[in-house]
Order: sequence, then C-alpha cells, then structure tokens
Amino acid sequence: MRWIGKIGAVLACSLSLLAQSPNEDPSQELQKALEQMLLLLEKSSEVVKDLSKTEQKVIPEAKNSFWLYYKRIDNKASVEKRNDLLLKAQIQYRLAVAKDIPSSTILVVVHDGAVELYGKVHKKQTADKAIQTTLHTRGVKEVTSYLIIKEPAKISL
Repeated sequence: MRWIGKIGAVLACSLSLLAQSPNEDPSQELQKALEQMLLLLEKSSEVVKDLSKTEQKVIPEAKNSFWLYYKRIDNKASVEKRNDLLLKAQIQYRLAVAKDIPSSTILVVVHDGAVELYGKVHKKQTADKAIQTTLHTRGVKEVTSYLIIKEPAKISL
C-alpha cells in the first residue's frame, strides 16, 4: 500500500514540474516521471517477490543430536498393590545392579504403581532394558519412559 502513495507522489511531482517549467518540453518531463514510476514499480515488485519466498535451501547436518524416547507400557497381568516408596527403592536397586544401565542418570517417579522414568541414556537398547527391568518389578502397573537418548561424542586423538 505504501507504493501506491509513492506512485501518487511521483505523479504529483511530475505534474507540478510541468506546471512550473512552461519553457521546457512537457513531454520530456512527463517521460522522466514515467520512467521513475516504472523503476519504483519494478523495485516494489522485487520486494513483494522477496517477501513471498518462505522456503530456503537446507543441507541438514546433525551434531550432538538427542531425541526423546517416549514409551508407555501397561502391565495387563494382575498386580498386587505395594507401597510406592518400597517400589521405588526396588526399581532403583534393580537398575543399579543391571549391567549396561546407567542408573545414576535415571530418575524414577512412582505413583500408585505407575512408574515414570526420566533421564539420559546412550542407546535405545539401554532404554528398552531399563523399561523392561522396571516393568518386571513386582507391583508395577505401568511404565512410562521419558528417557532422552543421546549418542556419546566420539573423541579422536
């Protein structure tokens, strides 16, 4: 909309120039004004084209990537009700004893037999093993994993 005002200003300027200079050829003045107006229209169309482009060229390269491994598993077997504090202690112990599970990086939250696992592991297999270990603990109704899987950085010497 601003360019409409600019075109009007160019036309007003050209008409005022024609009125002020009766000695000069009015067709030349009008020609100059029209050339300026065409330049203005070309520039405004370039700006509109530039603003309408919303995509860009992408060459993706993942560095230090991680992803959330969300998984929810319900235990369909009959489960006896157990104390949440006792259940949490047993799960933490089983994760600490299990090989290949970094139990110090996993937070266990228990509420009415429903267990949530939070933390960071290095492989999907490790996350699955932690989920299965938790699910096989007596008194667990369901397990929900909010584990983040992050590949360890490779160090070359």
